[in-house]
Amino acid sequence: MEADAQRLQTEIKLQRAFIKLVGEQGFERVTVRQLTTEAQINRGTFYLHYLDKFDLLTRYENDLVNQVHLIFQQYPKPTATQAGAKDAFSQLFRYLYRQWQLAVILLESPASQLTKRIKPLILEVIGQPKTTLIPADYARELVAQGVLDFIRFWLTQTPVQSPQQAYTIFTRSRELSPAQLLN
Repeated sequence: MEADAQRLQTEIKLQRAFIKLVGEQGFERVTVRQLTTEAQINRGTFYLHYLDKFDLLTRYENDLVNQVHLIFQQYPKPTATQAGAKDAFSQLFRYLYRQWQLAVILLESPASQLTKRIKPLILEVIGQPKTTLIPADYARELVAQGVLDFIRFWLTQTPVQSPQQAYTIFTRSRELSPAQLLN
């Protein structure tokens, strides 16, 4: 049990160091030595758990993607008439708010594949469009990319609005055309 607590503390320190250093320098410039120094852990400890900084990045991505996948499995797709606290996107907003610093680092880093990995999950949740006004693949891409862009914008604002506030704006925006949004 004590070993688990120590490992958790090490993980917390390492994640904080990762967020700080990648935020300041970008992933490409960060070294394992800088990560371990900032986290105040031994390099050997780092290498017990990770192959290199790319493995660490992938683990953080995997954790976020797996959580998003679970949320989308457990909660229903929002509908225009029933959007609320118990739908997939509202839960996604709550989760990302709790993980906002890591999420922002991964969404903003060119080295990260997070956006590419989450987009198929969003596409799965939104399903097939019912309109025939534009081709289905275009409609799905517009919606999925719009969700990702909204999330990125929301999480990079200062201060970051609560997930409830952001979700309210998000659901309202889904009901408006671009012309309505701008007028």
